[in-house]
Parts: sequence; structure tokens; C-alpha cells
Amino acid sequence: MVLASVMITVIIVVAIALVASDIPGGSSNELRKEELVSAGNANNTTNSINKIKNLKHILSPAEAQKMAKKYIKEPGVSLGTPELKEIDDETVYVVPVVTNGTNVGEITINAITGENRGGTGGVS
Repeated sequence: MVLASVMITVIIVVAIALVASDIPGGSSNELRKEELVSAGNANNTTNSINKIKNLKHILSPAEAQKMAKKYIKEPGVSLGTPELKEIDDETVYVVPVVTNGTNVGEITINAITGENRGGTGGVS
């Protein structure tokens, strides 16, 4: 008789715990999912940054700027500070094209090969 009472009590406690864990808005599972998604996004950003930092034969920003300068044909145009980025799984420098203090475009330079990967904007 005592054994049956103990078993019933254990079953009731377990059932209450299971029901309580699935209460909408109060579920620790919902919070855990959000934490995992946030952690995953942070890991992707960290992995991209680490990938860029771990490249051994990467051009310096000055070298990237020098490579980009080859493609400037307009008088009075200068280049801004290159920014290292990863675009479409390729590590590149984005070099701003500046005229009269205004950013009018950019030239994208492969950070390893120095190859011109294109750009946007420009002077008309």
C-alpha cells in the first residue's frame, strides 16, 4: 500500500514537471533556442573574422591601395583607406574612390592576389 502511494506521488510530480515545462511563454526550451541562434550568429561572425586574420600571405592595406591606384584614370581622384572584408567567400579589400572629399565609388581588390575584382560607382 505504501509503495503504491509513493509510485502515484512520483508519477504526479513527474507529470506536473512535464506540463510546466511546456507552458507557452514560460518554456526554458524557447529561451534555449534563442540562445543557440544568437550563439550561432556570433560564431559565424567570429569564424569569418578568424579566417581573415589567419591568412598568411595577405596584402597590406597600403599594397591594396597601390594596386587600386592602377585603375584610376580620372584627374583629381584619390583613394580612401582600404577595408578588409569577406565577400562571396573571397577575402578582399574594398578601396573607396574619393573626389573633392566625397566617396564616389570603390574598387575591390583580392587581398591575396591583388587582382581587381571590380567596383561600384565612379566619376562620370
